[in-house]
Amino acid sequence: MTSLADTAPRISTERRFALCLLILLALTAVRLIGLAWSDVDLFFDESQYWAWSRELAFGYFSKPPLLAWLIAGADAICGSGEACIRAPAPVLYLGTCLVSYAIAKALYDEATAFWAAILLATSAGVAFSSRIISTDVPLLFFWALALLAYVKLLQGGDRRWGVLLGVSFGLGMLAKYAMIYFVLGIAAAAVIDRDARALLRSPSLWLAAAIGGALVLPNAIWNALNGFVTLTHVGHNIQGGGAVFNPLMGLEFLASQFAVFGPVAFSVLLTVLVRMRKPEIGRADRLMLCFAIPTLALVTATAFVTRANGNWAAPAFISANVLVAAVLVRHAAWRWIAVSIAFGVVAQMLMLVGDANARRMSVPWLAKPDVYARTMGWRSLGEEVEKVARAVGARSIVAEQRDVVASLIYYQRNSGRAVYSWPTSTVANHHFDLTRRLATGATEPVLFISPCGSAQRPARAYPNVEPLGRLEARSGPTTSRSYFVYKLSGLAGASGDIAPLSGC
Repeated sequence: MTSLADTAPRISTERRFALCLLILLALTAVRLIGLAWSDVDLFFDESQYWAWSRELAFGYFSKPPLLAWLIAGADAICGSGEACIRAPAPVLYLGTCLVSYAIAKALYDEATAFWAAILLATSAGVAFSSRIISTDVPLLFFWALALLAYVKLLQGGDRRWGVLLGVSFGLGMLAKYAMIYFVLGIAAAAVIDRDARALLRSPSLWLAAAIGGALVLPNAIWNALNGFVTLTHVGHNIQGGGAVFNPLMGLEFLASQFAVFGPVAFSVLLTVLVRMRKPEIGRADRLMLCFAIPTLALVTATAFVTRANGNWAAPAFISANVLVAAVLVRHAAWRWIAVSIAFGVVAQMLMLVGDANARRMSVPWLAKPDVYARTMGWRSLGEEVEKVARAVGARSIVAEQRDVVASLIYYQRNSGRAVYSWPTSTVANHHFDLTRRLATGATEPVLFISPCGSAQRPARAYPNVEPLGRLEARSGPTTSRSYFVYKLSGLAGASGDIAPLSGC
């Protein structure tokens, strides 16, 4: 049986990129077909992003605008179905892998470039993220592009690379503010590398800074005009329930990185960190560490004192993956490369099968058997609300929870009924509290969807409140979400705002 060790050296330089491209295209095609076969509902975050794409702007309540622009483009090409909304994810990851190939080729050699692209494409984290549409997808693409441009500038590239760096940084910031971590990488590189310090005085780098700033400026103006709502939300998201040292949370975050990076890749990265001062760790290795360690260290430190999601350090994966590929190729560790790829391929196959059977998927021996319960039930909610709305002649729908409002905006998109948000505070808790706040002008009768069984809450605003019982939205074979439904009327002809809902 031919091993990786036998095959890899024989692939000529000329054929290596062609083979890599063929593998990446095939994998992307499989992922796009998987999206078409997927039975997974749009998660409410994805529905929210789609709703934003209907109202294009330079900013939104919780995120910068680029993802909404991407979804609007996808919608214009292939429609508003779940598969189309998610389609930019595998396509952009194709681009990210190809850029990783270019980074590794510039720093190392063709063999390292080949495996860097393949290891990234087959990683479990990319396999998972290719199934959904999130801000991480464009962020990682533009992070990789920025890193390639920075490497080329270090190697004496002309100002065109400075332009690419600026455009990539600016668009990365418009994807997710975590792109700012790239500046930490530049600073870390300047500390350890003489050429990186010299680059700080280069007109190309300052040209990049000017271009990046110009691209971010419209979003900064939008934030200023809206009370810096996005930055405030990001701050609250990081702070969570408050800063309290909790070693278990920090260790849990570190453990999650074995899933995000992949067990082999993260283990190799940790080994390199331990041996960082050894002579075998060369200049290119240290440069890649500069764009991985600051992000990973900062988010890990945050995880020890407050909540940190496993994907928050995702940008570190780009340079870490290139480094891991270089180390494995350098030591001819073909078996570990095979193990890493096999792990990712198995994960990808399980996700493809699971997604296609998400509505029926239940594992009896698990504490929560319906493994897709969190991401399912939103289409069912839309269908059940549609039945009730038709039965009672409702002409508008209102809900108080962001997940319900976002899901109903998407799954009621063809109903002709407006969907509103009824705030529970005088301060907006999400984007729809700003843009779809319930007002007296809402066409009646209004169907109110609430987790609370108290009819007195809506009665403080509407003279006529008719309880319609409970609504069950199935989220799996054994699970469902339950809501109370009310028919509201009596404000026709009135004017002014409707007061926030009181607590349940």
